Amino acid sequence: MWCSDDRDQCAAHSRVRYHSYHTMSLHTLRLSLLLLFIPAVTSDDPHVRGSLYDTVTLPCNYDISSGTIAMCWGKGRCTSMSCNDIIIKTDNDGSKVTYWKSNRYQLLGAIAQGNVSLTITDLIKKDEGMYCCRVEKSGPLNDLIEYIYLEIQDVEECPDDFELSTIYA
Repeated sequence: MWCSDDRDQCAAHSRVRYHSYHTMSLHTLRLSLLLLFIPAVTSDDPHVRGSLYDTVTLPCNYDISSGTIAMCWGKGRCTSMSCNDIIIKTDNDGSKVTYWKSNRYQLLGAIAQGNVSLTITDLIKKDEGMYCCRVEKSGPLNDLIEYIYLEIQDVEECPDDFELSTIYA
């Protein structure tokens, strides 16, 4: 369209073009801001199975090139600022455990090397569900978050007659 033909149409076309560009820019800006505030989420094996009364380890590791840092494990999804239903957490420099909900929860890996895998002993059915490992990296909203689902399988028991027939056979 040539503006010399009809100045009103030309002005209207420019407003539409400006409005489309402006709307697209706002949409792009909003999407960029949203992506900026989503923490990094990784997990090699997001599903772990264990049996009742057994022990399992939920893996979580981070790069310690900048030193050890604070972390926590929670049951359920993490929020943008912390773990929900905190199970275990370390001090601000990540060197030692400062809180644990029960002695069934332990960090038995080499914490100083970034291994903050959660070991749960004496599994019960209530332990089943989503777990969140959150490593609090420096800077705004760039924490490392790993989600792992723990499935608890019932222990299969032998029938009473099987035990007797095996002994007296």
